[in-house]
Amino acid sequence: MERSGAQLLVCFLLTVLIWVREIPAVSITHVTARTLSPCYSANLTPTSDRLISAVGCTVVFSPPGLNFSTGIVRWDYKNVSSTVLSIIVYYKEQSKVDLHPSYNGNVEFSKTHWTLQIKLQLGDGGMYSFRTNSQETKWFQLEVIEPLSQPELRSNSSLVGSTIEFVCKVPVGKVDSYRWKKDGKRLPEDSRFLLFQNDSILCILNTALSDNGVYTCEVSNQVSWNETSLKLDIQNPLNVVVGVVVVIGVLVLDPRHCLSGGCSSGPGGHVDCKEQTSPSSGTPETTVALLDRNPLDSERHPNQASAAS
Repeated sequence: MERSGAQLLVCFLLTVLIWVREIPAVSITHVTARTLSPCYSANLTPTSDRLISAVGCTVVFSPPGLNFSTGIVRWDYKNVSSTVLSIIVYYKEQSKVDLHPSYNGNVEFSKTHWTLQIKLQLGDGGMYSFRTNSQETKWFQLEVIEPLSQPELRSNSSLVGSTIEFVCKVPVGKVDSYRWKKDGKRLPEDSRFLLFQNDSILCILNTALSDNGVYTCEVSNQVSWNETSLKLDIQNPLNVVVGVVVVIGVLVLDPRHCLSGGCSSGPGGHVDCKEQTSPSSGTPETTVALLDRNPLDSERHPNQASAAS
């Protein structure tokens, strides 16, 4: 009885060994990939399983060194929803290549080295694998990133004492990081300089004439870098002509006296002056009229400002 049990155990082990030998080898090695020059280059070692590249670049996938004389060579693609798509199916005996229609004009395949070359579009990011009738590789991850366009930079003001806001916006591509410079150097250590929205907005509080200069917004992601600049010319409102004084009579009043006595400041900086009446006689002493003009108009109409002065 004991001998019979030992024989059964030996037979079972032999059966398992034979069964294991007949199973095709799976995940034997890695696919390798690289981005061709002159695009962003990211070469991976044979032990790597991920590549980052850019839209418009060309990537070459290379299979492992598999030796067989007959059968099928296949490159497969898998998206985030795990849907598998065969890009290339090569029938070796017939030297025939079946290409998926969505890759027409965008793929090159070598019948000699079995390499797959793809000119990348944004939707090409996903997983790739190479397999034959009996063997296959691990899935290789490709991440495709859109290069950044030149940023657009604008500001909201140029008056001394105001809060100036620089907004850096990139029309195309996803920005990983923003960096700001003034006159080609890093921003000065100043508590008036504040950054918001992942550093895409620069605010300068209580601006001074010393803040004049060229401000640069640099943007970057894993495959590209770009920048743009804007010159800031701070204007001092004390040097801006705000009106013309018209005097009736022989007495010239200081406009500041008018502002304190009978003028009021309206919306947008407009000044509204009323007639001053002498407490004793009840007749008008002097009327001082300031032109109803916004101080910012001197920027829009500098010639008129010069004529007024």
